[in-house]
Amino acid sequence: MPFIDIHTHQIPPEMGDFFIKNISPADEMPGLQPGGFYSVGLHPWFITNNHDHKNQIDELGQKVALPEVIAVGECGLDKLANTESQLQLEVFIAQCRIAEEVNKPVIIHCVKSYNEISHLKRKIKPTVPWILHGYTGNEMITSQLVSLGFYFSLGKMFVNNKFQAQRMIGMIPADHLFFETDEWLKPVSHVYKKYAEIKGLAEEALSEQIMWNFREVFIRQ
Repeated sequence: MPFIDIHTHQIPPEMGDFFIKNISPADEMPGLQPGGFYSVGLHPWFITNNHDHKNQIDELGQKVALPEVIAVGECGLDKLANTESQLQLEVFIAQCRIAEEVNKPVIIHCVKSYNEISHLKRKIKPTVPWILHGYTGNEMITSQLVSLGFYFSLGKMFVNNKFQAQRMIGMIPADHLFFETDEWLKPVSHVYKKYAEIKGLAEEALSEQIMWNFREVFIRQ
């Protein structure tokens, strides 16, 4: 059973795995090896105040309609970014609307903004899945997000034991779970292995579950 990396900024080193390579609307889209897909999104760090983001949103709308693009994102809210919060919000909502139009899930970048993202999910009531990438929330936040139907993607921080997710991963439903590498250069199999060790699972069974999740969320058209 292949491993699946739902959010990466590079081509994985291991052939035969599935992966979603993240790009921005202005990036080129060269052909990918079998098992490779794209997500396209405007990251909150790179939103400008000179109205160029409007052109990028238009370009995003064109690219996410392509069959090799299976998700919108990463996009979201980040209180550490220089971009003004209201502009971040407007651009994020615009991308969520596009995701609804093309019926593709949203991969969300969320830094110190879980309350705002939760409020938006209640308000927008999206029909497509919302996935929190690089998830690092605490137990109280996780409980709230699980009740709202979010999906969660764990990565480098989880493997390196730098946050409390290892104490509360039992709160995340198995059918709402994904793994990723983001900008980490190690293969996503490292994340699978860590999770399997903590949960006492066979890697094969875990791979089968994540493959099922992937089909349900990303190959749903």
